[in-house]
Amino acid sequence: MVAMHTIFTIFFCIISFTSRVSALLESCYKLQLPSPVLGPEALAFDRNSEGPYTGVSDGRVLKWKGSSLGFVDFAITSQNRSKELCDGSSDPALENNCGRSLGLGFYNRTGELSIADAYFGLLVVGSNGGVATQLATSAEGVPFRFLNSLDVDQGTGIVYFTDASARFQRSGDMTGRLMKYNPMTKQVTVLLRGLAFAAGTAVSKDGAFVVVTEAIASRIVRFWLQGPKANTSEVFAQLLVQPDNIKSNARGDFWVAANTGKEECRKEALPSSLDREEKVTLADADCGT
Repeated sequence: MVAMHTIFTIFFCIISFTSRVSALLESCYKLQLPSPVLGPEALAFDRNSEGPYTGVSDGRVLKWKGSSLGFVDFAITSQNRSKELCDGSSDPALENNCGRSLGLGFYNRTGELSIADAYFGLLVVGSNGGVATQLATSAEGVPFRFLNSLDVDQGTGIVYFTDASARFQRSGDMTGRLMKYNPMTKQVTVLLRGLAFAAGTAVSKDGAFVVVTEAIASRIVRFWLQGPKANTSEVFAQLLVQPDNIKSNARGDFWVAANTGKEECRKEALPSSLDREEKVTLADADCGT
């Protein structure tokens, strides 16, 4: 069970890398969400390093404006969203009207924010926010059921995103997919099928591959985009926990938020299962990272 503080607040940790990740924590602080909003999901910073931006339970994408203003409205994904009905809601029955943004990623060249919404598909909104524009709701004739995360390749603008299930709304199974959206052609391409609850995804620093977490299989899979292994996949890391979101940093390391099913906070550096230098760092969901 996820600790309550991870539901109501967002935690940030400033990390300096040394030999053991568990000893790296220098400072943490929390950003309080406006009450009664719940469930912060996905984090993104814009090209000016402003933010973070996060999607919350009532369908809004919020932006942090500093301690004096806190979080303010930035974007919504539902064209017919009722502010009176939705604002502050944590009722899952209202999500198909209010929206539920689970994946966020900026393309720094344009300042646009791509959004993966569990009900309204893949969308994009300009740097000034507002009502997002819908880009895609299906791939190969199969509707999106549970878009869960995304990442934007800063070199190409291509958006990589996951659908946790091709069959069930807001539930994951063994039919998850990893896909890409090309803004030049406006086409969606399925890269991987049959994923075990496709959750997080992240592009490598050099754009050579993309990784996707499988919550049910407790592993991270790598899909090669370039090089002699292009268009093939392999296990990147096998875990003992259920991974969710994954992010890469400026060093090319990957940070994974995972559910260990335990109450204690744990951070652990996981070596790559392959012969590259990427580092995979695991953070328990209860750590709030």
